[in-house]
Amino acid sequence: MKRIQISNIQKTVNNQPIIKSASFELFEGEICALIGPNGVGKTTLLKCLLGLVRPDQGSITIHDQLLSKSSRPKLLKEIGVVFPIPESLYSKTISELFSEHFHYLQIEKNESYHTLLQKLELDVATATKIGDLSLGMKQRLQLAMALSHHPSILILDEPFNGLDVDGINLIKKILTDLSKKGKCILIASHSLSELEDFVSSVVFMLNGETHEKKSLHDIMKKYQGGLREYYQMLKGAECKIEKEF
Repeated sequence: MKRIQISNIQKTVNNQPIIKSASFELFEGEICALIGPNGVGKTTLLKCLLGLVRPDQGSITIHDQLLSKSSRPKLLKEIGVVFPIPESLYSKTISELFSEHFHYLQIEKNESYHTLLQKLELDVATATKIGDLSLGMKQRLQLAMALSHHPSILILDEPFNGLDVDGINLIKKILTDLSKKGKCILIASHSLSELEDFVSSVVFMLNGETHEKKSLHDIMKKYQGGLREYYQMLKGAECKIEKEF
């Protein structure tokens, strides 16, 4: 079942084309890695998916429903997000952050998030302020929030930042288990070595454009150096084309 369809998304900011052309589809049970160098438009594309940024052209369909100003509140309930927590929220406690999260989604607050915090091995009091957490703890907290309303889609921006080996392995196991239950997961990450053992597909983005989505299995079979070699090959090919013109 198709969860997300991104069709010819384009976005210009301050007369600078950030996204020139982005198109791909994501399906139930898929874990897709969105990779590419810094500044190629990955985070902007994720923000378009969340309705935080409005594309200049193109469309985004979630669960066969066009993402728009009117449909966004309903569709956001189907999406869990891991983005860096703004410093403006550092004075909030964990409990207050969850209260605001449920209020924002217009969902009645439930206490099941305590179980998620335990599952993610975030063993701190819910009265703890966000600013007192380490980066790795904030990442675990963000994933707990992303899962707290039982979404069918997860959008994760650099979810491994600040995590130790045990934390990374725990997050990967949780995400793998979720994909087996039909969750659709999109991960933007530079940690290529951490992606190779659990994602199912890859979308490479460079200079504001997405390349055709590839199966990780096919990449690993074709390139001896795995995902890193695939990444360097596409990056190098693009640079060669630019020089010729």
